Amino acid sequence: MRRLYLLCLILLGPLLTCRAHNTVSVDLTIRPENQTFACRYELGASFGQARGSCTFNLNRKFRLAQASSPHLRDYTATPFFDAFQQDTLLRITLRFESPVRHEKITLRYGGAIPERFRTDSLAEFTASANWLPNLPDHEYDLVRYQLTVHTPAGYEVISTNEPRRARAGTFVFAGLAPNIELTAVAARRFTRLRAPQGVVRVYKANGAPHHRDSLLLRDATAIVAYHNRIIGRQDPIRRFRILLPGTNRNAFGLLDNCAVITYSDFDTRKPADLLILAHEISHKWWGWGRWNTRENWLNEGFAAYSGLLYLRAAGDTASYRKELAKYRASAAQAPVSLLRFDAGKDMGYFRPVIYHKGALALADLHARLGDEAFFQLLSATAAARVATTEAFLRLVERHTDRATRDWLVARLSS
Repeated sequence: MRRLYLLCLILLGPLLTCRAHNTVSVDLTIRPENQTFACRYELGASFGQARGSCTFNLNRKFRLAQASSPHLRDYTATPFFDAFQQDTLLRITLRFESPVRHEKITLRYGGAIPERFRTDSLAEFTASANWLPNLPDHEYDLVRYQLTVHTPAGYEVISTNEPRRARAGTFVFAGLAPNIELTAVAARRFTRLRAPQGVVRVYKANGAPHHRDSLLLRDATAIVAYHNRIIGRQDPIRRFRILLPGTNRNAFGLLDNCAVITYSDFDTRKPADLLILAHEISHKWWGWGRWNTRENWLNEGFAAYSGLLYLRAAGDTASYRKELAKYRASAAQAPVSLLRFDAGKDMGYFRPVIYHKGALALADLHARLGDEAFFQLLSATAAARVATTEAFLRLVERHTDRATRDWLVARLSS
């Protein structure tokens, strides 16, 4: 019996001791006729220790109608400038009657859908839209969520996964994802593309299928297969979505097995676009570093080099070398090292340091280790969901030796 008890502790211990995820319930009403929305955001928060207050950041262009919780004493909503986002946000601070360890907090807000995230027949609520309240520095914490979206009849809503329930005008999604990544794209219609028995699906809003879309599906399928062999050996992609809202703004990848490509003329026959696609798909693994600090190189530096690796593997060594040369020229203009990067004062060098110096350090580490040893390290890093440079350095030492760790510290300090 004692042996059975010990076995249970070994098997169940990690499950019993891990911190529970916060829960989030979002009720979103989209009004395309006047291009506005209303949202009720409910957070079931579990704090590590009793707290007398809780703070959220919200897009300042939205109007906060109400903040409430069972132990609420009062709340304030004050504009502040966020140095990392280079934008003014709204800081909402709730103060409780006494310190609490658990609290259910509800925020009601709404306003105009930002112009860059809408058309006459589409509304895009994605991570890039910054449409949800976020706990500062915990934007990418995983939450168990339910997202309910209401639209007028004749609209469909797509997210990072299939709806749990869908009927005319109401779509319900649920899952486990970073708070900032909860996604809803509403449009009159979506064109769907999927290869037979393929893991990639493409959803194009309000447009007829184009040959470029078929090429996108083909190349995304090849990229996923390559990344699974190199990065995802221990944690492969089993399903992946690409959303094409056509809002012509940017491209970004999500940890929740999804990428959003907003460019209507995106063409993977162009090496630059193929590189973007490979970069964004790799964010399925690279997104655990704190985004508003130097640790973001664990997201963007790794994704930048993952994209380059795919170009090389696809046979386009010329573009691979050309991009590396661009990175070296860009990095040379930044007077600050990656390990000394400070988001509060160095944002003018964000891309040269976080993207380019990060990717170049990985390229040099790759050259030092060789393909197989480097790929083993890359897949171990992805599986471990590494979130700090120190954790990555420990992993480097474990997979190589102390000399390589010391070499990499010096490399990241240059």
